[in-house]
Amino acid sequence: MSQDTATPITDQKHLAPDRQVNRLYPEDQERVNQYLKEGVNEAERPPFKPLRLMAWLAAVIVLLGVLSRLIGYFVIPS
Repeated sequence: MSQDTATPITDQKHLAPDRQVNRLYPEDQERVNQYLKEGVNEAERPPFKPLRLMAWLAAVIVLLGVLSRLIGYFVIPS
């Protein structure tokens, strides 16, 4: 039950992207490459600003907290 470690494992998942086995016919692969080069789905996006996201999140949480306090004060009699 010993394993032969001298022979390399040829798992396609671990190959570099340029060395993966092509599963498409050459004409289909060419059409895919052409579509990817066109940039149809590319969109200019502003840079992600995590501090702005955290500020909005904090503002929403505070607003909901104040709203729940007001609802509790005016709706629930004490």
